[in-house]
Amino acid sequence: MIKVIQNKQDLKRFIYYVKDLYHDDPHYIYPLFSILTKELKNEVLMKKAYTAILSLDDQNKIHGRLLYQMSYNPKSDQKVCYWSYFDAIDSNQVTKELFDYMENDMKEHDVLYSEGSFTPYDPDNRRGILVQGFESDPVIFTSYNKSYIPKLLETYGFSKSRDTYSIKPEDSEDGAKRLERFSQFFERKYKIDVDYINLHQVDSEIKDIHEILSAADHEIIYQEIPSIDLIKSVAENMRMFLDKRIIMIAREHDTRRPVGFFFCLLDYNQVFKKLKGKIRPIRMILGKKKITKVRGMMQYVIPQYQKTGLLGYIYKKIYEEFKNMGIKEFEAGTVMESNDSALTTFSMFDGKIANIYRIYGKEINK
Repeated sequence: MIKVIQNKQDLKRFIYYVKDLYHDDPHYIYPLFSILTKELKNEVLMKKAYTAILSLDDQNKIHGRLLYQMSYNPKSDQKVCYWSYFDAIDSNQVTKELFDYMENDMKEHDVLYSEGSFTPYDPDNRRGILVQGFESDPVIFTSYNKSYIPKLLETYGFSKSRDTYSIKPEDSEDGAKRLERFSQFFERKYKIDVDYINLHQVDSEIKDIHEILSAADHEIIYQEIPSIDLIKSVAENMRMFLDKRIIMIAREHDTRRPVGFFFCLLDYNQVFKKLKGKIRPIRMILGKKKITKVRGMMQYVIPQYQKTGLLGYIYKKIYEEFKNMGIKEFEAGTVMESNDSALTTFSMFDGKIANIYRIYGKEINK
């Protein structure tokens, strides 16, 4: 039986279902439930921008969940149904029940293509279904799901649309030397300043970031470029996680034109794993000092500099900060498989694909 989420009580069941499904999984990390509740309450119950559903048995026990939204994609010039938060027991029947409901809703709205998993209002986070990398904890804001989920989707009729990768460069002496030589070569040819983001001039910095994203429109292929207001909103929501030492903007020395942006976050999952989904400010502050891993959230370069080595040059600056901060591990991602610039840059420094996340697509008939 399908239950459509329409009140706070049902939404709470939707959100906390993962405590039942993943209770014995050593790698699953619970979200901060209060923050997620606030987000989904706004999107599902107040704005009604998303539809959230549960699959229930005769005893009212949850066996699966799904969130989806239908919106116009200007790049493909069609309406698309974007889905996420698909979690379920290992059952083709439950999977069919959830997605059949979604597809019937799609037909009523003349939408014939669906794609997931990623959150459209926050597209650089939690995108793709994990298909490789189940043997380790996920880093902050990346996907993690049961290993049988890909098979359930493929049995239902979904197929690969594209893959995204998380990449781990080797922290080796040879890699560090190559990075140094690479940076010296770049400096002789170009005059680029790489600076920390100025959190005291957020509006100006966000304007420059938006300019970079608008020009570097090679990877955001499933939605419009985020607006300045959306970037502000995301920045405000993530403020507690931001560390200016690992968020850098590159600008031309003479013109001050913004040309590149590299955004990293400390892997707070190392802290969240111990919090079990609860917000404990003091433990979070103390735990921050023990974080040893960083995730590269976004790395964008405008077309004029995409094959110049600027991305590697910025990475070298951030790599120096890692050493000062005691960071021992860096994971870049998630990088689209078609992003040759980023993949080439990290391969130069012995970058290896760690995890693979798959975005699935499916067309339906009216």
